[in-house]
Amino acid sequence: MSNGSMTVRENSDVTVIEVQDDLGSYVASDLRENLEDLLGSKTQKIIVNLGSVQHINSTGVGAIVGAAKRIRQRGGDVKVCGLADNIKRTFDLTGASSVVEIYESESSAISAF
Repeated sequence: MSNGSMTVRENSDVTVIEVQDDLGSYVASDLRENLEDLLGSKTQKIIVNLGSVQHINSTGVGAIVGAAKRIRQRGGDVKVCGLADNIKRTFDLTGASSVVEIYESESSAISAF
């Protein structure tokens, strides 16, 4: 499934949300909606691939952190991968990197489940 700013696909038993645009308020709203849909299903393993993202705001970080906290309550997890250095710094400065696990690549994130 794709809506232009992101693609949702399955990779074995892991659902991958690949974000193709910067995570400003509009795209972050789409991300939050996709994560909510997945949280409403039986999905337990989610990866948010930010490899194409060059900017993220607090709304985008909050969508990921909020989903991670909620899915963990039922035994699942959200991991992120592909962060550019400035995105990684944003995760570190906001404390998000202490809430979600960060991986270099999608394959390493999948292997971590």
